[in-house]
Amino acid sequence: MKLAHAIAAAAALAVSSAAFAQTTLGGCTIAPKASCAKAQMKRASLTNMDLSGADLSGANLQEAKASGAKFVGANLQNTDFDTADLRGADFSNANLRGANLTGAELAGANWSGADLTGAQFPAGKDNYGMPLARRCAEGSTGACK
Repeated sequence: MKLAHAIAAAAALAVSSAAFAQTTLGGCTIAPKASCAKAQMKRASLTNMDLSGADLSGANLQEAKASGAKFVGANLQNTDFDTADLRGADFSNANLRGANLTGAELAGANWSGADLTGAQFPAGKDNYGMPLARRCAEGSTGACK
């Protein structure tokens, strides 16, 4: 009986430790406030991950799968999101100055308070299909290319 309890306790510890395991991609530990400037994360799987407050400035996130990811208040200046899946991602209050969003899937993304100065959107339109000369994204600041 004691052996069965010991095995059960060890299994429970292994499961709880796995739940707190961190993911590392391109030398970057995926977590809120991560410091990952210029990280090479092409084709990274970031679906529903929380990178709020992270520094991903100049990072390569081409073809990343990041639907539902949280980039709240993150520094994404000059980050390359070319052809990334960003559907439903939260970019509220993020710095996306000069970010490359060409070819990215942007449906349902939250841009509230985001700085999109110089950001490049798909086909010269914002995530609402509006010409960039009129606006970038609802609630964002700055001017887009």
